[in-house]
Amino acid sequence: MERSRRKVPPGDIGESQECYYDAMEAGSEIEAYRLLSRALELDPGNTDAWLLMLSYYPPQSADEEIETLRKLVATAEERLGEKAFKEFAGHFWGFHESRPYMRARAALADALHRAGRVESASAEVAAMLELNPGDNQGLRYRLLACHLALGKMGDARKLFDRYPDEFDFNTVFAWAKVLERFLAGNPEEAAQAVASAQKQNPASQAYVLGHRKVPKNPPDSYSPGSKEEAMCFAADLQTAWNAHPSAKKWLASLNPKK
Repeated sequence: MERSRRKVPPGDIGESQECYYDAMEAGSEIEAYRLLSRALELDPGNTDAWLLMLSYYPPQSADEEIETLRKLVATAEERLGEKAFKEFAGHFWGFHESRPYMRARAALADALHRAGRVESASAEVAAMLELNPGDNQGLRYRLLACHLALGKMGDARKLFDRYPDEFDFNTVFAWAKVLERFLAGNPEEAAQAVASAQKQNPASQAYVLGHRKVPKNPPDSYSPGSKEEAMCFAADLQTAWNAHPSAKKWLASLNPKK
C-alpha cells in the first residue's frame, strides 16, 4: 500500500482517507468496516473506501460487478477533473490524488478479464499505460497476455520493445516470447525460447499447459522465478495460451517439464 499520511488533503476528505488507511490495517473485519463507514460518512466520494467496501457487499454477478466499477471509475474521473488528466499524463501514479482512480480502473480491468471480456480488459489497461508508462501497478503483464490472446502480434512486440528487460525477470514475458515466436511461424526460435522460459520460471509451464488450475487465492508477493510468481501470473498465462490450442499441443509435444 502506498501510504503517506502527510499527502492527504486537509479537512473531511483527508480525514476520510486516513480512516481508509486505518481500515486497511485494522485488526478485525468489524473494525475495518467501522472505519470504512466513517470514511464514507466524511467523504461519500472516497473511491478507495468504496473499492474496499465492495468486499463486504460483493455484486451478485459479473455484469453487476463491472457496472458498479464502471460507475466508480466515472465518479473518480469526474472528481479528478480534466485539468488533472492533462497535467498528470505520463506520470499519473506519481500524484497521490490520482491513485484512487488508477486503483479503481485496475479493478475494472480485472473484473473484465475474469468475465472473459479480454478485448475490453485490454483497452482499459492500454489506456492506463498511456497515462502512466512507468506502470507502477504492473499492468503490462495482463496487457501482453491479452494482446497474444487476441492475436495482436504487433502490439505484443511493441511491449517487448518497450520493456526489454522483462524476459529475464517475469514469467509472462518469458512464456509470451515462446508463444509469439510459435505464432509467427518460427518453431525453431520458439523452441529456443522455451529453454529460456523454463530457466526463468519452470513452474509456469504446468499452468501454460493446463496441468494445474489457476489458484483462487494467489500469493500476495513473489520473487522472480519462484512458484509464487507462477501462481500470481497463472491466469494471464492461460489467457494467452488457451486462445491458441495448436501452440499448447506443440509445447506438449516437446516433452515439457511438469
